[in-house]
Amino acid sequence: MNTQLEIARKPHLIGWARGARITLDGQEVANVGTGKTVTLEVTPGKHVVGAWLGSNPSPQHAIDFASGETVRLQCRMKMGAFANNFELTSKEGRLVAGAPVQSGHHGTMILVLGLLGFIFGIFGLAALVQGIADLTKMSRGQMDRSGELLTWIGTILGAIGFLVNLLLIILAFALGQR
Repeated sequence: MNTQLEIARKPHLIGWARGARITLDGQEVANVGTGKTVTLEVTPGKHVVGAWLGSNPSPQHAIDFASGETVRLQCRMKMGAFANNFELTSKEGRLVAGAPVQSGHHGTMILVLGLLGFIFGIFGLAALVQGIADLTKMSRGQMDRSGELLTWIGTILGAIGFLVNLLLIILAFALGQR
């Protein structure tokens, strides 16, 4: 006997025009508009559930679905002074129980940005910022560590490329003032 996953989204001013994309085991399975509810048939067992609002993801959680039960979740924005997060909660307002799933690394992209940073300094800055963010997530266990070496190399190259370009710009202004 299959179980049901019911996901509701209350009306909210932020993101009202966008539908929340619901993922189940990494595959997009539904789109929930503001003020709408979607019900999905799910096979019993452990599944990974997540939601996206634009490029803003909710944490993904592994949920063990029991045969014949209906799991009711709610998509909502969590607003704060320093963070705006999109999250899935149970109808009672608690965060969905389960282990967070590690996200994939961006090591190759950071390495390419780091190399491009020697030509265009802004790409080096992007590699530096993204590299630091990814390395922090890796150290917390939130991101796949298989790309750690690429991330380190790209971050370092990005910092060097950005600094070289910055020094060249400063030098050009200094010599141009004479």
